[in-house]
Amino acid sequence: MSSCPRVVSARARTATARASSSFDDTKVRSAAERRRNEHAASCASAASERTRRVMEALTSVSGFFELGCVEAYETIDRVQRDAFGLGTAERTALCEIGVYHGRSFLALTALRRREEERCIAIDCFEEQDFNVDESGRGNLRKFTKNCRKFCADVDGWTPTDENGVPSFIKVIQGNSTDLKPRDVVGDGADAIDVRIFSVDGSHTAECTLADLRLAESCSHAHGVIILDDCFNPDWPGCISGLGQYLAQGGTRVPFCIGHNKVFLSAVEDAPAFRHAFATSARKNAHLFGHECVVLKHGWIATFHANDDVAVRAV
Repeated sequence: MSSCPRVVSARARTATARASSSFDDTKVRSAAERRRNEHAASCASAASERTRRVMEALTSVSGFFELGCVEAYETIDRVQRDAFGLGTAERTALCEIGVYHGRSFLALTALRRREEERCIAIDCFEEQDFNVDESGRGNLRKFTKNCRKFCADVDGWTPTDENGVPSFIKVIQGNSTDLKPRDVVGDGADAIDVRIFSVDGSHTAECTLADLRLAESCSHAHGVIILDDCFNPDWPGCISGLGQYLAQGGTRVPFCIGHNKVFLSAVEDAPAFRHAFATSARKNAHLFGHECVVLKHGWIATFHANDDVAVRAV
């Protein structure tokens, strides 16, 4: 008689485990379906033929990047050009820390306005000892392959260097927290300013803080810094690092929240960027005391776990 409760308990645990596994599978399938639907809708509603080509080319690249963010990048690019005259005459660059296989980085490269504008990719790639929180395992071979294919799909043939990387791309392999601004943008008369800097490196508070400071030091006065995964419950270090950056005198402040990212600019530039996003905003909110427009929540908001099934391009 005494064994019956244990048998029932074991069966109950097995049933619970199966139910949990089934729930997780359903969650993954639901997120994947929503991702497919959002990708199709984004491509169908693209503002231009080039934007559509960019979105379609990105669908074959693995990574957590919502295609709707392509148009957010284009909005920033437009404000920098129209309101501040940025990117038309000055020597500038586009940069990302934590490129993984290149999905969000390649969306940035699509904003290049001049042949000489550089795109800088920073990642530890196979040097995973630097990836202290295992927030993403980059792969240089896959990144290089994706860069070549994307450039061919969007712009036709692009010259490459001896490693097969498009010649306008500068790859820095290593630990971003060890880098000085001169390592990224040079110094003296040869120095350039980054006009859009995406931060998606290691997701600890310490690394996020260090990457934000590096991004600030490399950025143009009218530049924008984009911090990924701020509201992802898997990575609380991102929002913690942002809070520390702002509390410790960071000069860039949030003006927009959307697509799992927080967008930051100089205080005096924030109104112009908020105004540009107003037509696509769901609401306004305050983050660390700074007014922000809030864009729609895409598929990532419904599925944050780093599951390969959800990550792969679908």
